[in-house]
Amino acid sequence: MTTSVLKRASAEPLLVFTAVALPVGWVLLSIPLFADLPVEPFILGTLFLGLVLPTVLLTRPSVKRLLVDTVRPPRPLWLLIPAAALIPVVTGVLTGADLTTFGFTNVLSSLLIINLWEEMAWAGFVQRRATARFGYVPGSVLTALLFTAVHLPLAFYGSGVAHNVAVMIVSGIGLRLLIGAFDVWGRGSILALGLIHATFNATGDLVGPADDRVRYAVTFGLGLIAAFLVTRRAGR
Repeated sequence: MTTSVLKRASAEPLLVFTAVALPVGWVLLSIPLFADLPVEPFILGTLFLGLVLPTVLLTRPSVKRLLVDTVRPPRPLWLLIPAAALIPVVTGVLTGADLTTFGFTNVLSSLLIINLWEEMAWAGFVQRRATARFGYVPGSVLTALLFTAVHLPLAFYGSGVAHNVAVMIVSGIGLRLLIGAFDVWGRGSILALGLIHATFNATGDLVGPADDRVRYAVTFGLGLIAAFLVTRRAGR
């Protein structure tokens, strides 16, 4: 789908997507808070019912292309290396974590089960349309805010709701800026974007709760660097 088509068609699909994703996320992710149930099945329910299903239905004329983008490697192929390594390596170096304990098996399973399809919705559908309509940085920020809004009930798990929301927004903006940049550099490969998201999540296990703030700061910082590179190139 060309940028001009996205610009003409972006507003209404984004509103419809939001109208579906928000209530599905709020209802499903709130159930474990009150029913003492594990949250993981409800995260999967939110993913496939609230994100993937509306994405597929709203992109029916071009859903085949979106699915191809989802599994297609980036061009150039070596971009998979920084996509996989940037967040865990920089975070590990700053915290002194043992990078040999990084869970690549967990990354692969998370990528195949969750993050590929999550980014098909967030990056391939929402962020591309928001970027085409509002620009790279505003579109990335808007996508991060929508992501936070859909997952808002997760902020109530544990203590410090305001802190949890702030962390979701800050790290989300950094992640979206980084993902938006790799979407450009990798020529639309969602596989690379899902890998970034999967390694971001897995880095939390690498450093543990005590150093998790470093992971968030690193993600935000990498996002700002990526934004500088993308906007500088666009300026030229």
